Amino acid sequence: MTRITALRLPIDWTAFGWPDEPAFDGIAMATGDPQWAWDPAAPAFPIHTMTSIDGTTVEGFSVDHVVILVPDLQAAIATLGRTGIEPRLVMTIPSGRQAAFFRVGTVLEVIEAPVRQASLYGIALTTDDSLEALSIRWRALGLSVGDILPAFQPGRRIMTIHDVDAGFAVMSRDGATRAP
Repeated sequence: MTRITALRLPIDWTAFGWPDEPAFDGIAMATGDPQWAWDPAAPAFPIHTMTSIDGTTVEGFSVDHVVILVPDLQAAIATLGRTGIEPRLVMTIPSGRQAAFFRVGTVLEVIEAPVRQASLYGIALTTDDSLEALSIRWRALGLSVGDILPAFQPGRRIMTIHDVDAGFAVMSRDGATRAP
């Protein structure tokens, strides 16, 4: 199966109390300009690739989805199709934009947006922790954490982290609608 193995995003992972190169459910993270690593090979988008890294496993978190922005959704679907990856769902998301969702180890959310070329935008993690407890802990570290809101997926909640240079959100697991 073709899958994402690592991401580099302009996020200081240590600010969250994690190692410099954390790994969430087998996908390793690094800090820097957006890049990704795939196994066996990345699709032909103009997104920089990186050598895969091991990362230090962080328990209780996993990658829910990775987001890329593209100028033409149908062209992006064709690019992924050339590597044998077909969309699981194509729909209009709450922002009013068209998006396609692919299974690449994790979920890859491809959103049509007013960009000149495909770009790696961000990531959403899921957590076993209470979002309320996590929000309090991260705010105590000086991070700007948004309110906990209902997620687009029924029965889930989400919070966005604001003071980072990439899209970054943390979600409750499926069916986790209340704080423990």
